[in-house]
Amino acid sequence: MFRFEYGQTNIYALLGFADAEEIPLKAELVKAMAACMKATGMSLCDAAAMAGTSASDLALVLCGKFQDVRADELRGWLAHLGAPML
Repeated sequence: MFRFEYGQTNIYALLGFADAEEIPLKAELVKAMAACMKATGMSLCDAAAMAGTSASDLALVLCGKFQDVRADELRGWLAHLGAPML
């Protein structure tokens, strides 16, 4: 039998991440960027140019490697892509 224990809703806080409160927000911002790119048919290179970053940095972020990018920077990228703000 399985036994479930419920605790904090933020798993990153349970795991002890220093930026635990910001990780879910950054994930939502990245999700919105990906949705905007998909909806408009924008290429990675075009989106990176609009956001003011490199295609390789944007690709890493879209793959979930956004630990080194601040939420404010992601908000800026999202705004430059023309997506509604979260």
